[in-house]
Amino acid sequence: MTNSVTGARGFIASWIVKDLLEKDYVARGTVRNPAILINPDDPKNSHLRQLDGADTRLQLLKADLTNFGSIQSAVSGRDGVFHLASPVTDDPVQMVDPSIQGTLNVLNAALQAGVRRVVMTSSIGAVAMDLHRDPNVVVDESCWSNLDYCKETKVLR
Repeated sequence: MTNSVTGARGFIASWIVKDLLEKDYVARGTVRNPAILINPDDPKNSHLRQLDGADTRLQLLKADLTNFGSIQSAVSGRDGVFHLASPVTDDPVQMVDPSIQGTLNVLNAALQAGVRRVVMTSSIGAVAMDLHRDPNVVVDESCWSNLDYCKETKVLR
């Protein structure tokens, strides 16, 4: 089985890459910064390069979520896609629209490539930032962070 992991350098994504490699899967990870690809010893990706099996079963590619072609390349020939990449900024305009477009690009590219499974995750920040929510209420898909609160406190960073 071969899998793609978008945002491979991120905390959760790097654990998924580690788990895939430990189970002898081939993993293709996407990263934003091309410098990481030029210098394999770059500290930003050294944790990935040090994983058992990374030297033979991990490929890192530059990908821009808003560029459909780069996402197509990342998911082409894969059985599964773990979508974890997302822009991070305290400007909702620079974060929300690219996140939506990026997710649509991942889903459409996966559909075109015949990917069997897509797993998407999000940050706790998507649901936890609401001072008016009762702390005893279970957080589920109906809960969302309060955007005004996030803007005021700049917690989107």
